[in-house]
Amino acid sequence: MLMPTDLDEILEKAQSSNVRFVELEYVDLHGILRNELLSLETFRSRKEGTFDASSVGLSVINWSDAVLKPDPETATIKGDVLRILCEIWEPFAGERSKKDPRYIAKLSEELLAKEGYKGFVGPEMEFMALDEDLQPVTSWSSMPKANYHVAPPSDPLYEFKLEAMRDLEEIGVRGEVTHHEVGMGQSEISIKADTPLRSADNVVRVKRSLKETGLKFGFIVTFMPKPVAGDNGSGMHIHMSLWDNERNLFYDPDDDYAELSQLGRYFIGGLIDHIESLTAIVAPTVNSYKRLVPGYEAPIYAVWSRANRSAAIRVPIYRKGASKSKRIEFRVPDPSTNPYLAFAATFAAGLDGVRRRIDPGDPTDIDVYSSKVRAKRLPRSLHEALDALESDNNYLREVFPLEVLDTYIAIKRKEASDIGSWPSDAEYKAYLNV
Repeated sequence: MLMPTDLDEILEKAQSSNVRFVELEYVDLHGILRNELLSLETFRSRKEGTFDASSVGLSVINWSDAVLKPDPETATIKGDVLRILCEIWEPFAGERSKKDPRYIAKLSEELLAKEGYKGFVGPEMEFMALDEDLQPVTSWSSMPKANYHVAPPSDPLYEFKLEAMRDLEEIGVRGEVTHHEVGMGQSEISIKADTPLRSADNVVRVKRSLKETGLKFGFIVTFMPKPVAGDNGSGMHIHMSLWDNERNLFYDPDDDYAELSQLGRYFIGGLIDHIESLTAIVAPTVNSYKRLVPGYEAPIYAVWSRANRSAAIRVPIYRKGASKSKRIEFRVPDPSTNPYLAFAATFAAGLDGVRRRIDPGDPTDIDVYSSKVRAKRLPRSLHEALDALESDNNYLREVFPLEVLDTYIAIKRKEASDIGSWPSDAEYKAYLNV
């Protein structure tokens, strides 16, 4: 539904659309979408919400009051509920909370603008549909790693995907393409490219909507990076480009290799230079590192290439001369990441490469899984990635306040220690009889 962008006009639209409730949404540092529900009458009188920021790790208990200020550009109506994503403000509405992930994405856009750029990011999100026994929803003929683009009747998720696209249209999110992916019960959806903030808004909305659609069909939609052993994991590949007022600055028609400009190469150089610390943000869970292993179309080495899905950074080359669609694809991220932090951090790394003119080295056009590659290895665990982030974070400081980095590292250290101490089913099978 097309919505106005003025809050008073939105309320008039809500009234005429028989809206009864207002849902104020926000995101914590983990990327978890949270909310509070108000009656339309209550919201009309307050035009904001309040919450305990200490309960979600965004503040301390002795300074825990926080304010939710709605962002009118995110308003959408679903049934009789008006949903609005919010900015998080400190008590007395004195200033924006530095730990608001949407604020960090906004700072990223402002940093790019100061340098004369506008960044665009188009996410491809992979996910799995699981039944009540946490097994992939799949047909009798499915085999691991053999389901890419299967069509009905072999695709048991076809009707779900149709309904999911309809539900996204209803809330004003443009899902461009969806299809069955390689894994059993696995699909992918591509979202129209937008600025870092708006693209991240779309990611959190898409994740919620797909989960809700899955419940209609009686199964669980999960964005867990590696829910099924022995099959492909789920990534969130992000397609990125830098523009000035008119031109895609990653495009160079005179480049014979991939029509990629020197600026685009420097951007890749920044990603490669900072990839170990960047991984702590874009692959932020213990489970993420069960995906980043050889042989499952997930990257393990910091190399770049054209049309090579075993590389960490791929330059798509579907069409020659397509200046508007020239981009780089960063394949390390997964959908467990906080998209606001992920997009901001990745642009910060790329921008550092542009500023310092970092050479990404020669492209790697071989299958890195089956060849010996002399290249930087991605971290093998969340702890290892956090070690890198602690020692390499200066490139993030213009966008990530130091208190945010410190808090992020602390909560992720605790997560890595807590979850890493739990025995898994595989460990029972391997070690029960030792």
